[in-house]
Amino acid sequence: MNDETQATSSSKAFSFISRSWREVRDSADADIQLMKNRANSFKNLATSFDRELENFLNSANRSSAPAEIDFVKKLQPKISEFRRVYSAPEISKRVLEKWGPRARIRIDLSAIRNAIVSDVDVDADAERDGGGIIEFDRGKRGRVGFRELWGEREVGEWEPIRTLKMRLREFERKRELSVEEIFGGFKSSDFVEKVKSSWKAICKEPEESKDVPPLDPTELLAHLVRQSGPFLDHLGVKRDLCDKIVESLCSKRKEQLLLRSIAGGECSVLENDNINDELDLRIASVLQSTGHHYEGGFWTDFGKDDLSDKKRNVAIVTTASLPWMTGTAVNPLFRAAYLAKTEQQNVTLLVPWLCKSDQELVYPNVTFCSPEEQENYMRNWLEERVGFKADFKISFYPGKFSKERRSIIPAGDTSQFIPSKDADIAILEEPEHLNWYHHGKRWTDKFNHVVGVVHTNYLEYIKREKNGALQAFFVKHINNWVTRAYCDKVLRLSAATQDLPKSVICNVHGVNPKFLQIGEKVATDREQGQQAFSKGAYFLGKMVWAKGYRELIDLLAKHKNDLDGFKLDVFGNGEDAYEVQSAAKRLDLNLNFQKGRDHADDSLHG
Repeated sequence: MNDETQATSSSKAFSFISRSWREVRDSADADIQLMKNRANSFKNLATSFDRELENFLNSANRSSAPAEIDFVKKLQPKISEFRRVYSAPEISKRVLEKWGPRARIRIDLSAIRNAIVSDVDVDADAERDGGGIIEFDRGKRGRVGFRELWGEREVGEWEPIRTLKMRLREFERKRELSVEEIFGGFKSSDFVEKVKSSWKAICKEPEESKDVPPLDPTELLAHLVRQSGPFLDHLGVKRDLCDKIVESLCSKRKEQLLLRSIAGGECSVLENDNINDELDLRIASVLQSTGHHYEGGFWTDFGKDDLSDKKRNVAIVTTASLPWMTGTAVNPLFRAAYLAKTEQQNVTLLVPWLCKSDQELVYPNVTFCSPEEQENYMRNWLEERVGFKADFKISFYPGKFSKERRSIIPAGDTSQFIPSKDADIAILEEPEHLNWYHHGKRWTDKFNHVVGVVHTNYLEYIKREKNGALQAFFVKHINNWVTRAYCDKVLRLSAATQDLPKSVICNVHGVNPKFLQIGEKVATDREQGQQAFSKGAYFLGKMVWAKGYRELIDLLAKHKNDLDGFKLDVFGNGEDAYEVQSAAKRLDLNLNFQKGRDHADDSLHG
């Protein structure tokens, strides 16, 4: 057992000695190779210097001055000896033998200096001016530089001496050039400046950046909840609860910003208490900071033009036209006329064109053979009521009258009837109605801004039909989807209409000046003691049950005894006229039915 232990110890010791010897040998080989490299480097340095001297001699040989030729002849043997000594093959061996860790190699140029000094007769005036050569300090240790050898001032006016001194100084500068000086040449380059500026931009601190910070998760969630309000409403989540969630999320964000401002020593306080306005402002600022504007169209981007320096183009698209006396036929016509009157924008009114059979169902006692004929009818009717000739364009799109919906449905892509160069602002009268079957280009992609004007609460009409509740449920969702997709803003004429996304209640129709004139006349009659309204009351509307005729007849029948002697004039035409009149006669109601007419008609003033 002891023998085995001794054998193992011996083998480990031998392995350790062998490994140590290999390391020592490798280290020695590396040191020798390093010394060889240094010797070769010095040899290359001597060769370079030899080349510089040879160039100098060549230039001197081309000179024609006799004194210069004699000087060169005397200098050549000394230079040849210098070349022979320092260019010999044994120089590497000598260097390796004598080179220590801190040793310095010096080139003895005293022979050259002595030859030059002995052959140059220094002028006394130049010597008095300080033009002489500096004496050497022979006891000085270390390397003697060329500047110290020749001095800073020139000796006389001899060209070869100045050339030699210049080349020797240049050689010394090259030899003493450090790494820092090498890279100094790049400091003023355009490339380095661009790299530095790019690096600063990349490494810029967040506090230095003036960009709008992106939306944080809290703001994104609040925006998502607010935009999903109609969908959550479908699921039974009330709008009040959605508003509270949005307010809670935005309040947390507000508290975080307040804490950051206090920690940073800032005095700014968020003064806007309207959460929705705050969130809208944040979203708008982030969108604006990105500079992104979707121009629409997958293959082309000519859909939206920059109209900042041009006259604005307004396209009014509606679902009905004269002679159908309905709100979506009359009000858009007035809107187009008064917008065109300002001459600040080009206006186009886009109305449906119906075939002859549909015209007979919709238009009372009149049909048209061409769109031009109907356009002339519309313009004449308009001029009689506004008192001026409006300069706007009337275009037609194909439509189809739906008996079930009692509405005109667009047939095809309605947006294609507005040229892309004129697609600036679109006003969609009844946007939900226009887009129930829309399968063309997205309105918000083609136009810079799209406004929807809601006239009718179709849900109330649909509820009167068979399975009305179920139909109304689906139509409500469809209306939400299409208005959100195709409108930038929705204006509801009254609170009686459906609550749609992006909507506000605003009656943008205004008042016809003719009604104001009627009101002024009535006021004058009252001041004179005359009876202003002597004809009682009237009910005006298209004679279909959905317009409220069922409720009117039921209320009059219920309060018949209370309204004894009360007369009511009813004005209207429609598909249910016969049924409505029959129901009134059957209940013996005091109703006077007449044909439909305008509210401003003279027969209605009293």
